Amino acid sequence: MSTQMEDVLGVPQILELIEAEGEFLQSVKKEYLTEYPEDYYDYSLLSIHYKNLELIMEKLSSHKSKLKTMLELLAFIPNLEFPLHKNVKILTVHQLYEIKEYIYYYNQLYYFLEKQDWLDIFGDLKDLTEFFEILDPEGFGLPIFVISSAYSDEIGDILNKQLKLIQELKESHTQLLEKAKKELQIPYLKDSFTVSRAETELADRIIHSPYFVLTAENVANYSFALADDEHCLELKKKINNLQEKLEAEEHYVLQELTDIYREWESEIFLSWLSLRRGAWKILLSNFAFKYNCSIPVVWHKKAIIVKKAVNLPLKRHLESMGRKYQPVDYEFSGSVSLLTGPNMGGKTTVLKTIGQFCTLLHYGIPLPCESAELPLFKHIWYNQSETDNNADLSSFGREVVSFTQAIQQSGTNLFLLDEFARGTNPIEGELLVSAVLQYLATTRNMSIAATHFSAPTMLPKVTQYSIAGLNLNKIKAQNPRDANERLKILNEAMDYSIKRLKKNEAPPLNAINVARILGMPEEILKYTEIKDK
Repeated sequence: MSTQMEDVLGVPQILELIEAEGEFLQSVKKEYLTEYPEDYYDYSLLSIHYKNLELIMEKLSSHKSKLKTMLELLAFIPNLEFPLHKNVKILTVHQLYEIKEYIYYYNQLYYFLEKQDWLDIFGDLKDLTEFFEILDPEGFGLPIFVISSAYSDEIGDILNKQLKLIQELKESHTQLLEKAKKELQIPYLKDSFTVSRAETELADRIIHSPYFVLTAENVANYSFALADDEHCLELKKKINNLQEKLEAEEHYVLQELTDIYREWESEIFLSWLSLRRGAWKILLSNFAFKYNCSIPVVWHKKAIIVKKAVNLPLKRHLESMGRKYQPVDYEFSGSVSLLTGPNMGGKTTVLKTIGQFCTLLHYGIPLPCESAELPLFKHIWYNQSETDNNADLSSFGREVVSFTQAIQQSGTNLFLLDEFARGTNPIEGELLVSAVLQYLATTRNMSIAATHFSAPTMLPKVTQYSIAGLNLNKIKAQNPRDANERLKILNEAMDYSIKRLKKNEAPPLNAINVARILGMPEEILKYTEIKDK
């Protein structure tokens, strides 16, 4: 399915509700939602995924506080790269730091899962404590890494010698500076300082002094630093020599740690993969609990049966305005289902919700409903997604071109037609809709169409449904002036449930009543009345 199709159906708004805190969980979510997991277009693999997810949800359903703890622990885990996969010969200190930091937070989660007897949620997680201890020879138990004397007595010896020489150099500099102050008779001198060019005599004295070197100059100032005498130069040379030895010894330690890591990398990598798979199921479980979702039954029948379906973007929008949302049952079967009902009666919502559910199925995501049984479609086509600005085609033209391409796609597909062909004249539009539905009835696909045209309702292979419509008893004696209040009354009076009509049964007519509720003047509506001749 195209990104544009998902956008029009409102799928991204649902995916945003899958909360992923922290860089690790965000990367997991991005990985699983970047594109359809190809494995999921397979009934058996998708069923296995949902069965495993259902078992996890059953285990967590009575432990919501522990689920929260698990998510918090996952949020601390950083992303991890595997440098040896990129042919890195020797690990750097920074790379070992990242590995140790990852394992530190991984272990926190591992110990928690082990205590709850929940390790099976994540599959094949390994205890990495032993490797962590290799990177933590001091036993501090912190997510930091340095090469210390704990790895090598030689490193400790070098560092001690360096420290003594650095202290001696510092003392020599102090003595040299005091000597310079006395000889130059400038008591406020420092190791480094700036002198204005305007202070000619002072600047000249310092420039010709053996105690300082000119480090920088510009049109306004001179900058000076304390010069090293022979003793200081010798100390610096010794310090540099020790630094070279230290770096050589650290390189040796890094090579040893790289060799050890190479032995552990496969186990760390496999645990990392298991962690990502398990983390995705935890995110889905949390989403399911928060939005009352269920695990669907995926079947081969040409039928979509859903109890108390919820269009989450619409529900959240209505509730933000203080309006209620009515969950609806769906039971569509056969090749072509036709849905009729008034404008603002919920037909588009039905099509979008079905599209959302079938798209979420591809991602292996629980569905916001009480229960669901539906097939897995290879492609989903919704005509209202053809909204790109093509100067060469009208909206009707884009719709026809897109539909023609869609029917050529392989596999069993879902077609959602919302007022198809309304962009052309009504006479030919009605003929086209009827022709399209007759054709779709002969294919392996499943189609659900919403229309106001009458001819399609007479087709022999089409099952007809209708939105129940307005409950007029709920709106009597209510005549608010405010438009928002009128919309609220309409929302509360509309019954969005779907009923199957008998062959040739006329659907309820509510358009005039809807117009009346929304404030159309009676002096206009009176002309709609059918009078006896």
